[in-house]
Amino acid sequence: MNILFLRYKSSDDRMEKRVLENLEPTVVWNIFEDITRVPRPSKKEEKIRSWIKHWAKKHNILIKEDNVGNIILTKEATLGYENYPTLVLQAHMDMVCQKNPDVKIDFEKDPLKIKIINDYVTAEGTTLGADNGIGMAYCMAALTSKDHGPLEVLFTVDEETGLTGAFKMKKKFFSGKYLLNLDSEKIGEITISSAGGGNTHYILPIKYEEKKSWEAIKISIKGLKGGHSGVEIHLPRLNAIKIVIASILNLKGKIDLSISNVNGGSVHNAIPREAKCVLLVPKIKKSEAVKVLEEWKTKVLCEKKEHEPNMKIVISETDEVKVVVKEQSDSLLNLLNEIPHGPLSFSREIKGLVQTSNNLAIVETGKDKIDIFLSSRSSVNEELEELRKKLKILGKKYNADVKQEETYPGWKLDPKSPFLTLIKNSYEDVLKNEVSIKAIHAGLECGLFSKFDPKLQIASIGPEIKNVHTPNERVYIKSVGTAWDVIRKIIENIGTLG
Repeated sequence: MNILFLRYKSSDDRMEKRVLENLEPTVVWNIFEDITRVPRPSKKEEKIRSWIKHWAKKHNILIKEDNVGNIILTKEATLGYENYPTLVLQAHMDMVCQKNPDVKIDFEKDPLKIKIINDYVTAEGTTLGADNGIGMAYCMAALTSKDHGPLEVLFTVDEETGLTGAFKMKKKFFSGKYLLNLDSEKIGEITISSAGGGNTHYILPIKYEEKKSWEAIKISIKGLKGGHSGVEIHLPRLNAIKIVIASILNLKGKIDLSISNVNGGSVHNAIPREAKCVLLVPKIKKSEAVKVLEEWKTKVLCEKKEHEPNMKIVISETDEVKVVVKEQSDSLLNLLNEIPHGPLSFSREIKGLVQTSNNLAIVETGKDKIDIFLSSRSSVNEELEELRKKLKILGKKYNADVKQEETYPGWKLDPKSPFLTLIKNSYEDVLKNEVSIKAIHAGLECGLFSKFDPKLQIASIGPEIKNVHTPNERVYIKSVGTAWDVIRKIIENIGTLG
């Protein structure tokens, strides 16, 4: 295995050495490497916005910013391309920040530690942010290239945790009638449809009591694959929160217990990879409880080994003495057990496409409440609303305060769109092979952009990115060049649309 890895200095803007300097296309990889050095968690994009503005000034590119933080960079046509229609290239600034437990990083301050492993670029123990840093790099590289019509580069904030930038963008912030979204993750595919969705937040008030004659046991789930809650929700990947709740319910059927705390997941659009729970049982029943849990552990590890080979279940002792009062503890367990997770229906028109799903994403125990966050998706608006109604009823059943954010719309492009035809022809000219037209279950900002103008034509492409929203995220090096060639070909040919 060929590994190239060099550490960055986090105290300033210099590097000991560039890691990606020998990769092609140089212009794209150099910009992407610069982006990996700038912190950009969702809702905290101040540093990347500042960096973009500095970059634009350096390259004499016009910049406009709205009151949400969205940025648009504008470049006039080069000589001979003045009559081309304006092309909008679009990507989002923020990234999902996930890390392995043993990795020390402050995502708000530190650069990512990128490396090359064989044919891929990845990061050491964290998400890489190729979603959507590579898209940003394509956009900025296009602005520095020769021979192009009018270009608008649109960068949005907070795509990953609520599509905030696209939601709050004002009409006419951009002017082009053709928008190429660069947030797709599969080479040889053009995305023309994505699911809509919305989040649900349960808030359970809790009170504690002491159980001095009881003793605590901690259950930890680690090492699951996780993944994007839209792209990988249909795969046989376990939800760490569901696993830890299953262990407790199995024990609860045999021994009296109460929950002290339960925590799992970190972002709404990722399948939880880790979870832990502290529970208390009567002191005289502790040995029996540990035995039951160990037997359950052995069974689960054996049954799930094929799909989750790296799963670890740790049963340990701890010194907690406080528990959530019995009634609320039981309600919490029952609610977490009843919350649906995974695909709920599949498309009849497109084989294998998830139509509606729900992700049990996060559980957080606080001083006087427990927060539970869910992410629902569907390509059918009626199914999405019906699911959200059921989730609201479920929360109320267990006396939770239920908050539901505004839904974002799904998106579907006319398969006969002239812009789509141009992209398909350009793609096949580069790939020398037929490309496919796809719908995805993940959410894209395209549906929100389409509301600005019914005549706006949109499609999405991108390189090959694997395991997004996990510390195993990696981008296939060769595919970055392929997608760049396609983008250049689209820029070259868009004049045919008049």
